[in-house]
Amino acid sequence: MSLQLARAGYFVCLVERRAFPRETLCGEFLSHEVVGIIHDLGIDREFLSLGPSPITRFTLCPDRGPMVSEPLGFTAYGLKRGAFDQLLLNAAIKNGVHVLQPADAEEIVRSGEGFEIHCRTNDTPLTLHSRWCIGAYGKTSPLDRRLRRPFAGARTRFNGIKFHVPSTALTGISADEIWIFTGPGMYCGVNHVDGGLATICFLERRAGDNLPPRARLRELMAANRHFAYVMGRSAIAAVGDAPVYGTGNIFFGTRNLVEKGIFMIGDAGRVISPLAGDGIGMALQSAQLLGTLFGERRRAGPDARVLESEYCRRWERMFNSRLRAAAALQRIMLSTPLRRLGIAFLSISPSLLRAAIGMTRGRTDHH
Repeated sequence: MSLQLARAGYFVCLVERRAFPRETLCGEFLSHEVVGIIHDLGIDREFLSLGPSPITRFTLCPDRGPMVSEPLGFTAYGLKRGAFDQLLLNAAIKNGVHVLQPADAEEIVRSGEGFEIHCRTNDTPLTLHSRWCIGAYGKTSPLDRRLRRPFAGARTRFNGIKFHVPSTALTGISADEIWIFTGPGMYCGVNHVDGGLATICFLERRAGDNLPPRARLRELMAANRHFAYVMGRSAIAAVGDAPVYGTGNIFFGTRNLVEKGIFMIGDAGRVISPLAGDGIGMALQSAQLLGTLFGERRRAGPDARVLESEYCRRWERMFNSRLRAAAALQRIMLSTPLRRLGIAFLSISPSLLRAAIGMTRGRTDHH
């Protein structure tokens, strides 16, 4: 987002809460939409130099029933989130974006036609004055409460967890595959990324238990023989030594795309069910969409009301159908009766898996 605005002629200040490189919760699956935007940004060479793992096949491993595998129909990549974020940050800096890092945006206040952004960096308060403000802070932030967003503080009981393990610790998963494993109240994705590592990332819907993340994986091993085979002793031992990256109470419902004049992009605008593997894709596409709108209207002088309505209209056109499809598929995956019925259909017609993948993929244009 900051890179696109800088190229359109805006002066951009990026407030980043943590020092890079840093890891965060993410399935680390970069869909073909992401690859297209990387090309548009002109950073293909830098991206490929990071050694991302090409992914061309999807395999579903249910807790009851046979595995079902289909080609994705496109080439995706696996890349650690920390490496990907650093790539984008470096490109933004090269294009003149001013970066405050680490810095915490503690409060955003409307001031006339613009904003005052009250930050803190190295324990020093700092106030930024800006005509426009864009929220790209992810699934949740203290800013949500301060902006009084309706979902702030919601108890959803959806938790996401990620581990990195050596890819050699896994059994049976090729570097060009992503596997999804189902279990009671959860599903887990496993794929290779860069640097000889693999990502193990799961979403759980807690019922009454409060099992810690590593115990939750052992529970999945007991429920899903395919997952037990892939993990074995080596991978589960590696999980025991690996850092835990997680987020609790993930809210998948509707959010305002413009909140008190602040444009929301990525997960700050809406969180898609991670089963779709489209979180980073939606983040980059919504940033590209908003950057395009600001670029189109720069010469005429952007009008806030026109920009807000046009952003919301185009955003909904781009994302609503895939959000609905991903939500429906997640409900099936997390419901034992529906999941078993779905697996029965897939056993009869494996091509339905390719159709399900297509339902969660989006258009790559933004007009």
